Amino acid sequence: MAVFKRYKGKRISPDDPNWHKARWWMEFRLQGHYVLESVVGARTRAQAERAESTTREDIYNRRYNKATATAKFSDFVDKQFLPWAKSNKLSYADDKRRSKTLKAWFRDEPMREITPLQIERFKSSLVGKKTYRGTVRSGSTVNRYLALLSKIFSIACDNGFIDSNPCQRVRKEREGGKRERYLTFDEEQRLMKVLKGELNYLRPAVIVSIGTGLRKSELLRLTVDHVNFSNVPKFYAVNGRDVEIPPNWLLVVKSKNRKPRIIPMNPLVRTILSEAVQDASGSELVFSLARNGVSSVTIRRGFEKGCEAGEVTFGQTKAGGLTWHDLRHSFATRLRGQGVHELDIMQLLGHSSIGVTAGYAHGMTDVIQSAVDKLATPRGEVIEFAQRAS
Repeated sequence: MAVFKRYKGKRISPDDPNWHKARWWMEFRLQGHYVLESVVGARTRAQAERAESTTREDIYNRRYNKATATAKFSDFVDKQFLPWAKSNKLSYADDKRRSKTLKAWFRDEPMREITPLQIERFKSSLVGKKTYRGTVRSGSTVNRYLALLSKIFSIACDNGFIDSNPCQRVRKEREGGKRERYLTFDEEQRLMKVLKGELNYLRPAVIVSIGTGLRKSELLRLTVDHVNFSNVPKFYAVNGRDVEIPPNWLLVVKSKNRKPRIIPMNPLVRTILSEAVQDASGSELVFSLARNGVSSVTIRRGFEKGCEAGEVTFGQTKAGGLTWHDLRHSFATRLRGQGVHELDIMQLLGHSSIGVTAGYAHGMTDVIQSAVDKLATPRGEVIEFAQRAS
């Protein structure tokens, strides 16, 4: 068997003082392949020899690929994962930003050599540290990094770069309570009063978001073709099939669950959108920086200014602070207040499970108060009639 130990780039013998610190390697030639690889996780010669036998079997069965066997973490993220995420995930921008932290930690470590212990150390490097906002990083934020890392390894595993996902053996951080913030009707009135002048461009986007529950990314991807202002159904091709858009409904082509969904427009949303698409047609965006001054950046800046001017607490890190995503919570919460079935809310939001929807559709205080007050409503007296003698 062609297995040996290597320490700091040099092959060593059992009498070397660094023998126990060294790592097992395999080296051999077979059917045109030259294999020189470290044996990940092998502590004994027997384990290293079994790994060598497995590699030889892979070569015999034409499953061995040197490129996948020696893939480096940073290279895999840049050349394999991020191009895939760009085509398949709405959260591509977040993945690209968080992947910088992952690459800075794992660097050029071979994918096959990254162990659960290394991932635990990476997790520890995030826990309790301050973010660029100056706040302590929460457990949920740490878990988002772990989820991204797990997805990277999952893609690598599916494509033969590694044999298993080491993240499956790493526990997630404990998360705090779910956000239960939504825009109240009183706050909405104050916000709308200040969305004028230089902030007037934000008013249509706010109204549409509250009235449809669209994510910001979905709002910015909405095109004229996706909205049906007519009185008859129209069809739009998505992934090789025609999706029917009923009259006065709009289409979200790509949700986070990769499935299209349709949403009805209330009269206010219909009016706002019809005004927004004047002089636009076809595949033109409903909201864009060039047409109406709306973009991801202007939404973020304008919404903060609007909240401050309307005396609405803004910011995820502030107690009771409102964010743009909370407008989606407001949509779900108001539907719940109207007695809409939770499965219908789940469908409108584009969720894959009712458990996720439960974190969006919150109980409104006035609705709950009204329901409890009904318990005190007098029910009248029960009158007992004497039985008539036969």
